[in-house]
Amino acid sequence: MLVTTTDNGQRITALNQAAGALGFSPGMALADARAIHPALQVAHADLQGDERALIRLALWCQCFSPLTRPDFPDGVSLDIAGCAHLFGGESALMEMLASKLGRFGLTARLALAPTIGGAWALARHAPDDRLAVTRSALAGHMAPLPVCALRLEEGTVKAFEKLGLKRVGDLIGKPRAPLASRFGPLALRRLDEALGHEEESFRPLNPPHLHAAQCRFAEPIVTQEAIGIAIGRLTRDLCALLEKAGKGARRVELRLFRVDGWFEALPLATSTPTRDAAHLARLLGERLDRIEDRAGFGFEAASLTALSVETLAMRQEDLGDDAMTMRDGDIAPLLDRLVNRFGARNVTRAEPHASFLPERAARAVSVLKPAQSHDWQAHARCIQDGAAFARPLFLFAVPEPVTTLAGVPDGPPTRFEWRRVAHLVTHAEGPERIAPEWWRAPLGASRKTRDYFRIEDEAGRRFWLFRDGLYERDEETPRWFIHGVFA
Repeated sequence: MLVTTTDNGQRITALNQAAGALGFSPGMALADARAIHPALQVAHADLQGDERALIRLALWCQCFSPLTRPDFPDGVSLDIAGCAHLFGGESALMEMLASKLGRFGLTARLALAPTIGGAWALARHAPDDRLAVTRSALAGHMAPLPVCALRLEEGTVKAFEKLGLKRVGDLIGKPRAPLASRFGPLALRRLDEALGHEEESFRPLNPPHLHAAQCRFAEPIVTQEAIGIAIGRLTRDLCALLEKAGKGARRVELRLFRVDGWFEALPLATSTPTRDAAHLARLLGERLDRIEDRAGFGFEAASLTALSVETLAMRQEDLGDDAMTMRDGDIAPLLDRLVNRFGARNVTRAEPHASFLPERAARAVSVLKPAQSHDWQAHARCIQDGAAFARPLFLFAVPEPVTTLAGVPDGPPTRFEWRRVAHLVTHAEGPERIAPEWWRAPLGASRKTRDYFRIEDEAGRRFWLFRDGLYERDEETPRWFIHGVFA
């Protein structure tokens, strides 16, 4: 059972068949329902998620009709004029739609009527869950339905019921002037729209615009050379469409349709938005070996679709030395080729992370993740609490232990040995104290305070060492580690 919070307390929004058998209904107060059955299992309804799901369902229904729209909060309307014969008639279309919705795990009530209001009312209030009504029989089917089937506000419905007008048939044939003066013109307009006496506009849902290019072949093609030529043509057509729209592709998919009705798909993602036809053709061409043995009797058609696009401003690329330098310095094509060859998980870049621990202050993310402009200097100042201690660019993945000799227990070392090489300390700066992140440290991880020092030896080499633990606090003797080296 799903509930929502209103000004009058929590109300039931949706329920299953077991709850309906106990006499519960949508709109009922949760307190009254618990008084009847205290063991109710309740969850809060995600209304925004339901709206998004209903929009996706309305878009999916466009495989039956290009004109669909969601009817919030619980319905979808389809205008099937001129479409029913493609599915074997209206009854066959309804059965096919009900069967597919059932495979999705959705329980559907379907009604076919000559008016929008009539279909809306019959789908929700008719006794049958599959009903097709003609215009001549519409009034007879609408008459026994409750007044709320006319899509009226709750206050108007209650006002009708107080006067004993509980059914739609009670309003049919009644004097219109008294009804309009007491309940407003909307009630009569809804009645006329449901019965077909007044036209109602249908505003369909506009599907998301897809940038796509297609081509068909006079003869089936099999060789990689022929497919590569087709890819070159498709990328040029697609990039021309993207340029007109001021967009760049982030994800594209090439589909090669075989003569037996099946197709092979090659998805591709880029690190930055692009509409470079030669670059896309090169990346797709490098993946053709994946379908080399699955061409069958050949491909008779191909399509290239931009599944994800972003705004891409115009850029001058072929005038002057500056433009050439900018193009040569663009690393995005190289990253795309590396991802295409080694996989997105194996090509990463650094991204700031909110942590004071050096090994957690940055994390590796895929280059395909949308890049954001990061102020690394501000990030460094934040994690160093505004101090002037510079951190090395080269950090070890795991700090390495060193043997030290310190003149003062809390001070920097005067001598240390790392990788069997002794270093005499001539200069030291610090400490930079970093407390442990106790709320994140897993069991067995170090929870000691670190003191970092910048160390320079007699040869001018600089190191980043830290003491793990404090002498006056920890029971164990603190240990020293080297975490990085300065260039």
